Amino acid sequence: MRRRSGESAVRIVRYRPPATEGALALRPVTVPVRGPGLRVVRPGDGMGAEVRAVADAAVRLIVEVLAGTRPVHQLSLVAVPAVCREVASHGSTGVRGNRVVPPKVLSSRVQRPSPAVAEAVAVVVVAGRVHALALRLAHTRGRWRCTALETTAP
Repeated sequence: MRRRSGESAVRIVRYRPPATEGALALRPVTVPVRGPGLRVVRPGDGMGAEVRAVADAAVRLIVEVLAGTRPVHQLSLVAVPAVCREVASHGSTGVRGNRVVPPKVLSSRVQRPSPAVAEAVAVVVVAGRVHALALRLAHTRGRWRCTALETTAP
């Protein structure tokens, strides 16, 4: 999730199912083996209770803003201004028919590629549909802030 200068802090990813051209997609896929690198933060391992709490709060806030159930200015507690602006421009109403569908976080994971950077991924429900959410947190000036976001949510 590296950004180039002038590139938006939020990227909306459109899901496209893989084309199988009438054949079953059962052929095994070879996955390159990586050496030791990133690891998943487990609750209680002492590596980042603070990071986990901030990541959970950021995911929850972002999903609620995207669903339209929370004002975007509250996102500034855990995100940089560029992310707040982009999420505000992509936020949906969260309304389905005449009722508001509350967003829900189904699962989330956090990993730390370096001591000052954490990455979180989550499976969320926005407006009754399941979406993916990925965000990068950076530790600057004594606090964790969301600096980049990728999502399949509208």
